[in-house]
Amino acid sequence: MIQIEGIKKTYEIGKESYEVLKGIDLTINEGEFIAIMGPSGSGKSTLLNLLGGLDQADIGNIQVNHAKLQDMSEKERTLFRRKNIGFVFQNYQLLPNMTVEENIAFPMHADRLPKASIQTTVTNLIQSTKLEGKEKNYPSQLSGGQQQRVSIARALSMEPKLVLADEPTGNLDRKMGTEILRLLSSLHQDQKLTIIMVTHDMYAASFANRIILLKDGMIESDIKQAEGGDQNAMASIITKLNS
Repeated sequence: MIQIEGIKKTYEIGKESYEVLKGIDLTINEGEFIAIMGPSGSGKSTLLNLLGGLDQADIGNIQVNHAKLQDMSEKERTLFRRKNIGFVFQNYQLLPNMTVEENIAFPMHADRLPKASIQTTVTNLIQSTKLEGKEKNYPSQLSGGQQQRVSIARALSMEPKLVLADEPTGNLDRKMGTEILRLLSSLHQDQKLTIIMVTHDMYAASFANRIILLKDGMIESDIKQAEGGDQNAMASIITKLNS
């Protein structure tokens, strides 16, 4: 599904240059649930933004579903994102003046889909994310976990095969975070979604079947783990994180 070749990214801050990614090569297969980990400043979120077409690499190629992001204009990348990629953010990014069902439907209205089709999709997503009874609520009337469920439902509204999640449990306590991780895991299995999740939390990473550790802008390790978490793999990554 994703092929990354020689990706480099540098940011200019004042008179200083910071090379965030220093040459990333990575292949991600369809249907994988991947956790990207690493210390602060290792390039995790930058890599996720490049995969989602929210930013562009200085050097290198990124191909998603046979589409070459580096060859697209900004408008083309926007259209590609809307139709092919779902985003889940740490702070939910819901529209405060819209209800749950309106937030979920927003991407479909932007794409001018038929009203009947939108309503059917919204109903199905509310059921699959266990938001029944909250359809008319506004974000301020929801718990953090419920808001993240709305965010996930919205991410799935255009039926993407790829979901990018940036610290999806970062603002949640362990109980609510576990509920969100179980939901993502269930959706991954039931809908054959490819999920790439940036996280600093080893517990969250244990839900993934592959963990990529970034360090100093490069891939330090790339470990596949068995269903339900591989203790040896997790121990190896903890050692690398603490070294």
